[in-house]
Amino acid sequence: MKKIWLLIVALLLTSGCTNITQAKYDRIIANAVSSKLILYDQYRSGYKYYLPKGLIIKEYRDFNEIITDNTNNYFLYVDAVSYYNHVVNDYQVKKKAYYSQEINYEDRFGYLEVNQTAQNKYLIEIMYNYAKIEVIVDKGELKRAITNAINILSSIKFNNQIIAKKMSDEISLFNEVEYNIFKTNAGDSIYLYYSDHDNYEEKQHDSDLIE
Repeated sequence: MKKIWLLIVALLLTSGCTNITQAKYDRIIANAVSSKLILYDQYRSGYKYYLPKGLIIKEYRDFNEIITDNTNNYFLYVDAVSYYNHVVNDYQVKKKAYYSQEINYEDRFGYLEVNQTAQNKYLIEIMYNYAKIEVIVDKGELKRAITNAINILSSIKFNNQIIAKKMSDEISLFNEVEYNIFKTNAGDSIYLYYSDHDNYEEKQHDSDLIE
Protein backbone atom coordinates (compact mmCIF):
# COMPACT_ATOMS: atom_id res chain seq x y z
CA MET A 1 0.00 0.00 0.00
CA LYS A 2 2.86 2.34 0.84
CA LYS A 3 4.49 1.74 -2.56
CA ILE A 4 1.23 2.57 -4.33
CA TRP A 5 0.88 5.81 -2.38
CA LEU A 6 4.47 6.83 -3.19
CA LEU A 7 3.82 6.14 -6.88
CA ILE A 8 0.72 8.35 -6.84
CA VAL A 9 2.63 11.14 -5.11
CA ALA A 10 5.47 10.86 -7.62
CA LEU A 11 3.07 11.13 -10.53
CA LEU A 12 1.49 14.22 -9.01
CA LEU A 13 4.89 15.79 -8.54
CA THR A 14 6.01 15.20 -12.10
CA SER A 15 2.75 15.97 -13.85
CA GLY A 16 1.58 18.80 -11.61
CA CYS A 17 -1.99 19.66 -10.68
CA THR A 18 -2.30 22.04 -13.62
CA ASN A 19 -1.68 21.56 -17.32
CA ILE A 20 1.95 22.56 -17.91
CA THR A 21 1.25 23.62 -21.49
CA GLN A 22 -1.28 26.17 -20.23
CA ALA A 23 0.68 27.39 -17.21
CA LYS A 24 2.81 30.51 -17.22
CA TYR A 25 6.49 30.31 -16.30
CA ASP A 26 6.05 32.07 -12.97
CA ARG A 27 3.24 29.70 -11.99
CA ILE A 28 5.37 26.65 -12.88
CA ILE A 29 8.11 28.01 -10.61
CA ALA A 30 5.71 28.92 -7.79
CA ASN A 31 4.05 25.48 -7.79
CA ALA A 32 7.40 23.70 -7.57
CA VAL A 33 9.11 25.79 -4.89
CA SER A 34 6.03 25.84 -2.64
CA SER A 35 5.37 22.10 -2.91
CA LYS A 36 5.31 20.28 0.42
CA LEU A 37 5.92 16.88 -1.14
CA ILE A 38 9.20 15.33 0.01
CA LEU A 39 10.63 12.62 -2.23
CA TYR A 40 14.19 11.48 -2.95
CA ASP A 41 15.49 8.82 -5.28
CA GLN A 42 18.98 10.12 -6.09
CA TYR A 43 21.62 9.99 -3.35
CA ARG A 44 25.02 11.66 -3.59
CA SER A 45 27.84 12.43 -1.16
CA GLY A 46 26.54 15.59 0.50
CA TYR A 47 23.10 15.91 -1.08
CA LYS A 48 20.08 14.06 -2.41
CA TYR A 49 17.20 14.95 -4.71
CA TYR A 50 14.24 13.68 -6.70
CA LEU A 51 14.57 12.92 -10.42
CA PRO A 52 11.31 13.53 -12.35
CA LYS A 53 9.81 10.78 -14.47
CA GLY A 54 11.25 10.58 -17.97
CA LEU A 55 14.72 11.74 -16.97
CA ILE A 56 17.77 9.55 -16.43
CA ILE A 57 21.27 10.18 -15.13
CA LYS A 58 23.72 10.18 -18.00
CA GLU A 59 26.74 10.60 -15.75
CA TYR A 60 28.03 12.50 -12.76
CA ARG A 61 31.23 13.42 -11.02
CA ASP A 62 31.65 15.23 -7.72
CA PHE A 63 29.00 17.97 -7.74
CA ASN A 64 28.41 17.93 -11.50
CA GLU A 65 25.80 15.83 -13.26
CA ILE A 66 24.47 15.36 -16.77
CA ILE A 67 20.80 14.41 -16.85
CA THR A 68 18.99 13.56 -20.06
CA ASP A 69 15.49 12.99 -21.42
CA ASN A 70 17.07 11.24 -24.41
CA THR A 71 16.68 14.44 -26.43
CA ASN A 72 18.08 17.23 -24.27
CA ASN A 73 20.93 17.26 -21.76
CA TYR A 74 20.41 19.04 -18.45
CA PHE A 75 23.71 20.15 -16.91
CA LEU A 76 23.43 20.28 -13.13
CA TYR A 77 25.98 21.85 -10.80
CA VAL A 78 25.50 21.78 -7.02
CA ASP A 79 27.40 24.60 -5.31
CA ALA A 80 28.33 23.11 -1.93
CA VAL A 81 30.79 25.91 -1.23
CA SER A 82 28.17 28.67 -1.46
CA TYR A 83 25.75 26.56 0.55
CA TYR A 84 28.32 25.93 3.28
CA ASN A 85 29.23 29.63 3.45
CA HIS A 86 25.59 30.77 3.31
CA VAL A 87 26.28 33.03 0.34
CA VAL A 88 23.36 35.26 -0.63
CA ASN A 89 23.19 37.09 -3.91
CA ASP A 90 20.60 39.22 -5.70
CA TYR A 91 19.44 38.75 -9.26
CA GLN A 92 18.52 41.67 -11.48
CA VAL A 93 15.73 40.96 -13.95
CA LYS A 94 17.00 41.43 -17.50
CA LYS A 95 14.66 43.13 -19.92
CA LYS A 96 16.59 41.97 -22.99
CA ALA A 97 16.21 38.29 -22.10
CA TYR A 98 13.44 36.20 -23.67
CA TYR A 99 12.32 35.60 -20.08
CA SER A 100 13.83 36.68 -16.79
CA GLN A 101 12.54 36.12 -13.26
CA GLU A 102 13.87 36.29 -9.73
CA ILE A 103 12.93 33.34 -7.50
CA ASN A 104 12.38 33.81 -3.78
CA TYR A 105 10.60 31.44 -1.44
CA GLU A 106 11.10 31.47 2.33
CA ASP A 107 14.89 31.24 2.84
CA ARG A 108 15.71 30.05 -0.67
CA PHE A 109 16.48 32.22 -3.66
CA GLY A 110 17.50 32.06 -7.27
CA TYR A 111 16.48 33.01 -10.79
CA LEU A 112 15.19 31.78 -14.13
CA GLU A 113 16.59 33.26 -17.31
CA VAL A 114 15.86 32.17 -20.87
CA ASN A 115 17.69 33.50 -23.91
CA GLN A 116 17.05 32.73 -27.56
CA THR A 117 19.96 31.53 -29.69
CA ALA A 118 20.59 32.36 -33.32
CA GLN A 119 19.59 28.80 -34.18
CA ASN A 120 16.09 29.37 -32.77
CA LYS A 121 16.88 27.30 -29.70
CA TYR A 122 16.44 28.50 -26.13
CA LEU A 123 19.10 28.48 -23.43
CA ILE A 124 17.55 27.96 -20.00
CA GLU A 125 19.61 28.95 -16.97
CA ILE A 126 17.88 28.27 -13.70
CA MET A 127 19.47 28.61 -10.28
CA TYR A 128 17.75 27.78 -7.01
CA ASN A 129 18.63 26.26 -3.65
CA TYR A 130 22.43 26.57 -4.25
CA ALA A 131 22.35 24.59 -7.48
CA LYS A 132 22.03 25.43 -11.15
CA ILE A 133 20.77 23.70 -14.29
CA GLU A 134 21.48 24.71 -17.88
CA VAL A 135 19.73 23.19 -20.86
CA ILE A 136 19.13 24.19 -24.49
CA VAL A 137 15.75 23.21 -25.97
CA ASP A 138 13.31 23.98 -28.75
CA LYS A 139 10.63 26.56 -27.99
CA GLY A 140 7.92 23.93 -27.67
CA GLU A 141 9.90 22.19 -24.93
CA LEU A 142 10.50 25.24 -22.74
CA LYS A 143 7.77 24.66 -20.17
CA ARG A 144 8.51 20.95 -19.77
CA ALA A 145 12.25 21.63 -19.39
CA ILE A 146 11.68 24.41 -16.87
CA THR A 147 9.33 22.15 -14.91
CA ASN A 148 11.89 19.34 -14.84
CA ALA A 149 14.70 21.68 -13.82
CA ILE A 150 12.88 23.47 -10.99
CA ASN A 151 11.52 20.18 -9.63
CA ILE A 152 15.07 18.86 -9.38
CA LEU A 153 16.51 22.03 -7.84
CA SER A 154 13.72 22.54 -5.32
CA SER A 155 13.98 18.93 -4.13
CA ILE A 156 17.71 19.08 -3.32
CA LYS A 157 18.48 18.50 0.34
CA PHE A 158 21.99 18.96 1.68
CA ASN A 159 23.63 16.86 4.37
CA ASN A 160 25.35 19.44 6.57
CA GLN A 161 27.69 16.99 8.27
CA ILE A 162 28.96 15.48 5.02
CA ILE A 163 29.34 18.89 3.37
CA ALA A 164 31.37 20.17 6.33
CA LYS A 165 33.61 17.12 6.24
CA LYS A 166 34.17 17.37 2.50
CA MET A 167 35.00 21.05 2.86
CA SER A 168 37.79 20.20 5.27
CA ASP A 169 38.99 17.00 3.61
CA GLU A 170 38.82 18.10 -0.02
CA ILE A 171 39.52 21.83 0.07
CA SER A 172 41.72 21.52 -3.03
CA LEU A 173 38.77 20.14 -4.99
CA PHE A 174 36.56 23.07 -4.07
CA ASN A 175 39.31 25.58 -4.80
CA GLU A 176 39.26 24.42 -8.41
CA VAL A 177 35.58 25.31 -8.80
CA GLU A 178 35.27 28.66 -10.56
CA TYR A 179 31.75 28.34 -11.91
CA ASN A 180 29.52 31.11 -10.54
CA ILE A 181 25.92 29.94 -10.23
CA PHE A 182 24.79 33.45 -9.27
CA LYS A 183 25.73 34.81 -12.67
CA THR A 184 23.94 34.10 -15.92
CA ASN A 185 26.35 33.56 -18.76
CA ALA A 186 24.17 33.80 -21.87
CA GLY A 187 26.42 33.69 -24.93
CA ASP A 188 29.57 32.93 -22.95
CA SER A 189 27.95 30.13 -20.99
CA ILE A 190 29.91 26.94 -20.56
CA TYR A 191 28.28 23.58 -19.97
CA LEU A 192 29.65 22.56 -16.62
CA TYR A 193 31.23 19.32 -17.70
CA TYR A 194 30.67 17.43 -20.91
CA SER A 195 31.44 13.77 -21.27
CA ASP A 196 32.85 12.25 -24.44
CA HIS A 197 33.71 8.56 -24.16
CA ASP A 198 33.93 8.90 -20.38
CA ASN A 199 36.40 11.81 -20.57
CA TYR A 200 35.20 15.09 -19.07
CA GLU A 201 35.95 18.28 -20.91
CA GLU A 202 34.43 21.74 -21.09
CA LYS A 203 32.05 22.40 -23.93
CA GLN A 204 31.02 25.95 -24.77
CA HIS A 205 27.49 26.91 -25.74
CA ASP A 206 26.84 28.49 -29.09
CA SER A 207 27.81 32.11 -28.46
CA ASP A 208 25.30 33.56 -30.92
CA LEU A 209 22.32 34.71 -28.89
CA ILE A 210 19.58 37.04 -30.02
CA GLU A 211 19.33 40.10 -27.80
